[in-house]
Amino acid sequence: MMAPGHQVVGFTCGVATVTLLPKLTLLPQTPLQTILFFVFVLFGSLLPDIDTPRSTLGQKFWRILMLILLAAFLLYLFAPEFFNVYRDELKIFAILMLPLLIMVRTHRKMTHSLSFIVLLGVYSYLIGYLVTVPSYYFLGLMIGTLSHLLGDVVTSKGIPLFYPLTKRHYRFLLTFRTGSQVEKITVFALSIWNVWFLITQAF
Repeated sequence: MMAPGHQVVGFTCGVATVTLLPKLTLLPQTPLQTILFFVFVLFGSLLPDIDTPRSTLGQKFWRILMLILLAAFLLYLFAPEFFNVYRDELKIFAILMLPLLIMVRTHRKMTHSLSFIVLLGVYSYLIGYLVTVPSYYFLGLMIGTLSHLLGDVVTSKGIPLFYPLTKRHYRFLLTFRTGSQVEKITVFALSIWNVWFLITQAF
């Protein structure tokens, strides 16, 4: 599925979560929190494609990462005391980046499996332990990531659901090609439904 499709599916899953599980304690409670929740849902809906530099998120991620590494190298040469002052922050950044760097191999492998979901859950817990982060950030990220897998499992290629235990790709019985007219119609229909649903809830 293409990036816009993933974001529409992610947004739909986010709306469904907020609507069907309104008493869930992890959910946002204020309008601003709800907006931030959906920001993380949309980010999570693109996260599994970070394993390829050709993806929408992958392009930005690798460019930013290269700039950060270049800045770190220059700081190490000309301002080494910076690393002593911000040692704890740099440790957290390294912890955040390491799993992503390890998982980047080829498209639709580790990041498109249940193993990635489990790892992301453990990872979210560790970050929450290290720094104080609202729980709805992680919930939005998890929902968005799960929605990405849902969007790709209905495509012809499917996903390696149980990677690295097996490389077999799983898919639904009814599938469509990525970027096909069927995908575009499905995404359009979901977009219309989201707009209609939000309007009816507002008024």
